[in-house]
Amino acid sequence: MKDGEALKKHRLFYILIGVIGLLAVLNIRLFWIQVAASRNWTEHGIDLVENSVIQREKGIVLDSGRGDFYDRSGKALTGRETQVLTVFPVRKEASLKDGEINATIARILQVAEPVWTSFVESLKAPQVWAVEGKHIPLNDAQIAQITALGLPQLTVSRLKERYDNVQTASHVIGFISQDPERISRQYTNQIHQGELQLTSRIGGAGLERTFDPWLQGIGATSVSLFTDALKRPLPGLDARIVTPRNDYYPVKVMTTLDATIQLKIEKAMAKLQIKEGAVVVLDAANADVIAMASRPEFNPQHIDLQNGAWANRALKATAPGSIFKTVTAAAALEEHVAKPDEMFECNGVLGKYGLTCWNKQGHGRISFREGYAESCNIVFAKIAERLKGVSLDNYANRLGLNVEVGWQGEFMQDAHFKELDGEEKGQIFADSTPREDGGVRAQSAIGQRDVMITPLQAANMVVTLLQKGKVLSPRIVKEVRFQNGRLMEAFDEKSVKGLSNSISSGTAARLLSWMNDVVDHGTGTALRSAKWPIAGKSGTAQTADKEGVPQVNQWFIGYGPVKQPRYAAAVMVQNMPETSASKSLPLFKEVMDILATAQ
Repeated sequence: MKDGEALKKHRLFYILIGVIGLLAVLNIRLFWIQVAASRNWTEHGIDLVENSVIQREKGIVLDSGRGDFYDRSGKALTGRETQVLTVFPVRKEASLKDGEINATIARILQVAEPVWTSFVESLKAPQVWAVEGKHIPLNDAQIAQITALGLPQLTVSRLKERYDNVQTASHVIGFISQDPERISRQYTNQIHQGELQLTSRIGGAGLERTFDPWLQGIGATSVSLFTDALKRPLPGLDARIVTPRNDYYPVKVMTTLDATIQLKIEKAMAKLQIKEGAVVVLDAANADVIAMASRPEFNPQHIDLQNGAWANRALKATAPGSIFKTVTAAAALEEHVAKPDEMFECNGVLGKYGLTCWNKQGHGRISFREGYAESCNIVFAKIAERLKGVSLDNYANRLGLNVEVGWQGEFMQDAHFKELDGEEKGQIFADSTPREDGGVRAQSAIGQRDVMITPLQAANMVVTLLQKGKVLSPRIVKEVRFQNGRLMEAFDEKSVKGLSNSISSGTAARLLSWMNDVVDHGTGTALRSAKWPIAGKSGTAQTADKEGVPQVNQWFIGYGPVKQPRYAAAVMVQNMPETSASKSLPLFKEVMDILATAQ
């Protein structure tokens, strides 16, 4: 018994000696990392303890953890993922093989060797391999060859970039940026909890701003390489990916946009060289936004807040011209001040108001209905004499003008939540304008003077006619989902609240048939060659630039196909030279042809 106990004690003694020996080895290794190399650290001016930690923590963010936007079919609009080369700045002893290694890497990356060596030698912190500021994705062959090199300073990583180089629906999505003042004002709790810093990037415009509180996520994914204080990789410690583990975040914001249609419309605007303007396409059944494009072009990766290119022209109010005659016609029909077949005389000018018709020779004798098809200013100015200014204001309201129509309501305990950041409500009369003055009414009736509407309102007015007078509220986001697909919040279809009343279904149907006349034999005959039958109303608004040089806004609003309408649309080409040929009609035709072939 005693011999057995002695044997056990001897075994424990040897085990203890082994543990002590192992700890001694580890301590020697730690000593080497932090102290034994001090002969070099001193000459580099390195703080031993501080830098042993700093070097270990230096890494690069691969994914900010921010939620993403998707189109109606689930296609990602933001957050494109690519396989990239992450390069860490490391120090090692010079070797005759270094030149061979650089040449090999350059060959794999398909660049000249000086381009690669210049990139590596300039590194002061980890970076993703890029040429002229653009990250270069790797193909499968390149990934295999780089991995085979077994170099600790080179790691293939999955990088999630917020925006594409040419971002689809950029004005709708908006941008993220630093805004310390707004963070300190709006996100006080997150700052105190360490979730945000004053230098954090938050939504600055568009849906990025609207949904910012729910997009922020719960943390970033990063890759780090463990090195000693001299930036030498530590043996046995490879690059590490650090990522938050959560089934719910980041969230997915599901929009109503069709990414394919959106992209084709943007290309059509580029093809027609539209410098300023907007296109809005709505689902005729529920007013959901299928596409919303704006010009001038805007890159959310390179923001110039001063030039205003980031502003969404689809939501900005501007002079509508003759598309507003739809409101005047609705008021006249509802108030019974003119019959569709009533005849008027147009000789090209209405002297007492100094108002002219676009047809300088005049239309001669022309009916109210034909006056709409031919967009006769004289007919509508004379009809305006029979209407009160308050009636024009009232019927504009009934058709969803002079009010924000974009979806709004309660979301996440925010009773005043609005999906569309920066939407303007427009106006019919300025506050100081004597709206019962005859000249004011004549100018307003043809969409001039103070009248301003947005392309979104214009497209939605067509939906209102298709819905027999019911003013729907366009959605651009239908739901927010957690990362695992579970529903977080749904935005139900709804009507615009607080309107004075609605127009009758009979008036709505009549105006739709008059829009058909416009294309059949009026100002829109160029659209008869479209891929499916379409109807609508043209408009040209007189404006001027800052120096007072005359310009025009060119409009066309309408729907298609005529017999079974599926889409309503508005196109607006803004600030064109006064004598320039129309671009609104060819753009509208392109849009409708895109929709016709998307089925």
